[in-house]
Amino acid sequence: MNFQFSLPSLPEPPKCIPNQLIQLTSNLPEATISIPSVDKVLAAIEQGKADQVSQLDWIYCIHAKAQWDKQNTDRSQKTSAAIWKVAISNSWLQHQLLWRLALYSHHQQEQVLAKSLAESFDIFANSNLVNHLLPVQIVRALCSQKPGRELAKIADEQRVNQTELVNIIRQDLPVWIPSFSQFIEHITPYFVKIISPNQQQVSWLLSCLNEMSDGQQIKAVDHLLTRVSNDIGKNHSFLVDWLRNNYRNGEHWYKVSEPARERLREWIGGINYGDFQRLVDVILSRIALESFESNRLRSRRAFWANYSNRFERLRILLPSTSQIAIGSQIQGDVDLLEDDGSDPTEVCIFDFGDLFVVEFFRGKGSETRLFPNNSQTQQILFGESRLSVKRIRCLGGDKHDHVYIWQNFCTIWLSDNGISPNRNTPPSRNPTATRLREREYQLERWKGEIKSLEREARLYCDANKDILY
Repeated sequence: MNFQFSLPSLPEPPKCIPNQLIQLTSNLPEATISIPSVDKVLAAIEQGKADQVSQLDWIYCIHAKAQWDKQNTDRSQKTSAAIWKVAISNSWLQHQLLWRLALYSHHQQEQVLAKSLAESFDIFANSNLVNHLLPVQIVRALCSQKPGRELAKIADEQRVNQTELVNIIRQDLPVWIPSFSQFIEHITPYFVKIISPNQQQVSWLLSCLNEMSDGQQIKAVDHLLTRVSNDIGKNHSFLVDWLRNNYRNGEHWYKVSEPARERLREWIGGINYGDFQRLVDVILSRIALESFESNRLRSRRAFWANYSNRFERLRILLPSTSQIAIGSQIQGDVDLLEDDGSDPTEVCIFDFGDLFVVEFFRGKGSETRLFPNNSQTQQILFGESRLSVKRIRCLGGDKHDHVYIWQNFCTIWLSDNGISPNRNTPPSRNPTATRLREREYQLERWKGEIKSLEREARLYCDANKDILY
């Protein structure tokens, strides 16, 4: 079937003429549209009228400069230099150019900035009026051959870590470009090149290490330990403390290389031996000793210097008389040694990892005792506050004398128990038969003395119901 529909008839639209709009526009003054151009800006600069260039004209000029340079190759460098000179006294233009140059340092694309402007940057950056500005210094670093290292240097000078540096300049520069996130990997390589870093620089390093990811930090610490001077560990004990707390006893210990672990052992040992050495020096200078006692302390100091790299921890126990005489001359883990009637003596407890060594400085016996490092002995020797000479002797342990030529035999005794001297320690000379006979004579007397002292210690501990096993 065919259906036919007729279109409805519509009224014709009214013929309206916008007379009022025509009248309004006819009364407006003639206007000309100014299209920005690079030539216009350059002409203003040459005429000394750069302050009259609008921001819109500057933006167009910066954007179009690369194309303009292709048509004016002989003037490209000179005109770019002129633009940078204007920027010295125009902070808005500075911001525009530095932002784009930071991007250019990463992309190397002329859509961001004309190559001639990038190459003329030094004319601006060398000016005394702006070279001290942080954004200028950072852009110079970004444009250098080693941007990571140069950014690390700036962070050191400003005493800021990566996060703090980014927060300071995020309004001035595009902080999302990779250079800002990657320069943290250059912190430690930069630090190890510093000759005699001061305390502030070491604190800055620790701030940077603390904000790193686990992977970044482990890599940085390994680099630090295997490349930095030994003097750093000796002069900055708080750096060694940080490393000990975060790496020596933690899960990261086996994530750094064996050379790094060995260096950390040396640093920790060096710090602890230094405390032991200072204690001996102060005792010798502040306490009136018999000559044989002074000689005995000097020989102890010299002997344990051969084990300085092995000291994990050190605890110092002083009798009240020594504590009064020494005062605050000794720092670290220093406690009062209880008076139990024994001869006055200072006591040092060395942690050698698997073993604890207790060294009696003076008095009868004056021995070295060796204890296994287990939870019980650790609690007693490094946790118990009420220790005395007799209480320590009640613990038993293996013991060694300090009679004639004791050093030769003590070295063997320690080695047999797994405590070796520092690398490159010269071997001991073999004693003559005459010296051996003299030692045997003195050793027999010492053994009898030790038996008597241990018997007194057991009676004391029994009487005080405080036997420590």
